Amino acid sequence: MSATAAWPCAAEHARAITRRYDAALRPSGLTITQFTLLISIARLKPVAISALADVLSMERTSLSRNLKPLEARGLVERMTETSGRAKPIRITDAGRKKLEEAYPMWIKAQQATEEKLTDSAQSVSDTLYTLRGEGPRY
Repeated sequence: MSATAAWPCAAEHARAITRRYDAALRPSGLTITQFTLLISIARLKPVAISALADVLSMERTSLSRNLKPLEARGLVERMTETSGRAKPIRITDAGRKKLEEAYPMWIKAQQATEEKLTDSAQSVSDTLYTLRGEGPRY
């Protein structure tokens, strides 16, 4: 594969995987991006937007844009009792309940995706992590 074809191919595959997870999570009312944000916020406890953006390798503006629907639905909230400009974000009880509802759907999608992956797909995954500067994940 030529270097000029690498990005379109990777982007196409990323969109296909995203559509797969979005379809699996549709009954919960979440997209895979929203699910990932909720689970990350739940794991990190109250977290600053900049720290969350770093963990997820997202631009802060993209992260803020993706958080707005979750805030509007009351699934996450910005903490107001902190001092300073940074307002950490945390998951609400409604957000935890939504995660509990969506998690089995995600597990099912994850298992179905893993069943379709081959050893060569794992090699591609390892290569992508290496390109990201993290090395392969085992």
